[in-house]
Amino acid sequence: MGVLALTGACGVKAPPRRWEELSLIVPRSPGGCGDGVAAGFKALVEGRGWARAVRISWEAGGGGLGSPVMPRTGLVVADSALLAACALARDPFLVSRAVPLARLAGEWEVLVASPESDYRTFDQFAAALLRDPGRVRVAGGADRGPEQLLLGLTAQGLGADPRLLDYVALGTRAQAVDAVLDGRVALAFGDRREVAPHVRSGRLRPLAVSSGERLPGIDAPTLSESGVRVVFADWTGLVAPRGTPGRDALLDLCRAVTATRGWHNLCEHNDWTPMWLEGDDFRQWLTGEARRTTALLSELGLR
Repeated sequence: MGVLALTGACGVKAPPRRWEELSLIVPRSPGGCGDGVAAGFKALVEGRGWARAVRISWEAGGGGLGSPVMPRTGLVVADSALLAACALARDPFLVSRAVPLARLAGEWEVLVASPESDYRTFDQFAAALLRDPGRVRVAGGADRGPEQLLLGLTAQGLGADPRLLDYVALGTRAQAVDAVLDGRVALAFGDRREVAPHVRSGRLRPLAVSSGERLPGIDAPTLSESGVRVVFADWTGLVAPRGTPGRDALLDLCRAVTATRGWHNLCEHNDWTPMWLEGDDFRQWLTGEARRTTALLSELGLR
């Protein structure tokens, strides 16, 4: 997994081209990490004068794939949810009809339980899932979104039947965490920023994290440590529709933005993990991730 190079504002090399206007498409309704990435990108590009204006628009339902509203000279915010939407629609947009520019950042997931529940450790959760997957309710964000994918990968890793899982889609991770806090469900996936305050106050118990290494401030093992060979992040990156002119210049712009102190501060504030991967390396990674997502959706009985 790539590591983002961070430098102070004085050492940032400006992209060789400046734009009059850039279009930035977020292919879903407003809400989620993509919004923060889009807003931060816009602020940094406009603030440095690398474009006079960056226009953000949303395509509800993960749509916009190949539609006339796709910008000819713009950028599309891609993430794990869009990848799943493409797989469900059998639309090869991300792997064959787009020009991958860069994977930018990601959010690790934390499996949390109510302290009043019987789930005190991940092993107890795993035993219950193996015993009867349909009786273990786990909340997360959108239907067929990152948390449902992660639950499916976890079940696969444990040897449980992923088709029997009881996943509760609540729109956003924050709503899923709230559902545990108010007692509607015993388990949920949330990101570290959302769950950490409640973990510190004792209102949530962390069972496992989806990162490759343990996360600061979260006293819980990784899934890999717990016997599930899965590392999973809700990633966000930028792609351009095929035929977009100036691919190299757009990649230079991505490099310049992510080298600013402002981007570093944005990642730190939102608890995003830099995951820089560019060009052909990003394309190869996307192709592999698309295969994994397609196979998983079939295993879940969703495709």
